Amino acid sequence: MKEKIPEINSYHGTDGSICVQKLDRRHGKITDPENYQILWLESGVKSIKIDFEVLVSYPYSIIFMLPGKEINLHFDSPQPKGWIIKFSYNFFKQQYLDGFHIQHADVFFANGEIPRIVLSPKIGERINSLAEMIAEVMQSNIPNKELAASSLLKTLLVYCDSKCNLRVSSTSNNHHMSLVSRFKHLVSQNLETCHQVSDYAQMMHLSPKYLNNVVKEVMGVNAKYVISEQLLIRSCRDLKFSNLSIKEISIQLGFSEPEHFSNFFKKNMGCSPLAYRQQ
Repeated sequence: MKEKIPEINSYHGTDGSICVQKLDRRHGKITDPENYQILWLESGVKSIKIDFEVLVSYPYSIIFMLPGKEINLHFDSPQPKGWIIKFSYNFFKQQYLDGFHIQHADVFFANGEIPRIVLSPKIGERINSLAEMIAEVMQSNIPNKELAASSLLKTLLVYCDSKCNLRVSSTSNNHHMSLVSRFKHLVSQNLETCHQVSDYAQMMHLSPKYLNNVVKEVMGVNAKYVISEQLLIRSCRDLKFSNLSIKEISIQLGFSEPEHFSNFFKKNMGCSPLAYRQQ
């Protein structure tokens, strides 16, 4: 007698508008004729086959799929990490994402391309937490759980909207993509002590000009913008969700003086750190 293969756990809303699954090696072929899908591929995926083209898979990747599209995943780990979130067209349209890049054609309606985004490890951690929270909500018996899942999904999509995420296409330069991915990882690991492009260029044995040109080519923004955005993301998080004083936050983020931190924050956010905390 054949051993029965256990089904992949799926967490559904009561109205069927959203479904969440943890990534599994049995997800070698993924397609859905009716629903949109977000594939969060944290690790363990070696390559991706879309139509007849095999593409390199990068860690911390998000893939957006239209209904009816097919994708094949090739794994290099017995336990890949990630999530698959499925939702209906009506559910997507109800998210009210006016003003975000996520709503435009370069994401769900790209011409001939399945849009892919590579996130920084820190943003990836938040995406993973949000996917886990959506699954937890879907498993619960709380009333209006679709509304809660909707709020979490919108937050996930907003994180995907960052200009500092890498948008990958079949024509992307793999060497440059690898360099930028490494740069973003180094920024994530060294942000508290290194704020200059030259710091990261030295770690990567590149000239600052070359690093800046590669980042600009791949992302459309310069390397300094990437560093500044990460500083702002952490600043905003700590101001809103920690009990640290503004001076403690400035020291933790590597600013030599609290005044330097305040000037940086006000220049980029249009208000002081104190005013932002009090909003």
